[in-house]
Amino acid sequence: MAIKLQPLSEQCFLGTFSPPMHDVTKSADEIIDIWEYAEAVFASDFSEQETETWDVAYVYQDGSNTWQHVLVNTDVPDAYVVFVIAVATRELLGHRFLNLRHMYGLTQ
Repeated sequence: MAIKLQPLSEQCFLGTFSPPMHDVTKSADEIIDIWEYAEAVFASDFSEQETETWDVAYVYQDGSNTWQHVLVNTDVPDAYVVFVIAVATRELLGHRFLNLRHMYGLTQ
């Protein structure tokens, strides 16, 4: 059965932030295995790029401990595919491409 991709709108994605966002990269437990879904995202959205070396760069958890954001690096500097996980239900909400350089107008 094909995996149904759930790209998140900006509004939905921003709704998963509750300050402060905590960097839990070093201490986070894997809530769910995202990789089958991630591979489907990579095949759909990044089919022209080498993705086998992409890995988890950061994990953030929101201040209410409701959402976990798993940021997977890409070959674009300061750009990530973010997988959003509902902590309590252990379910993947979806994903969003986050290009911080573009978002903040950075050139270097």
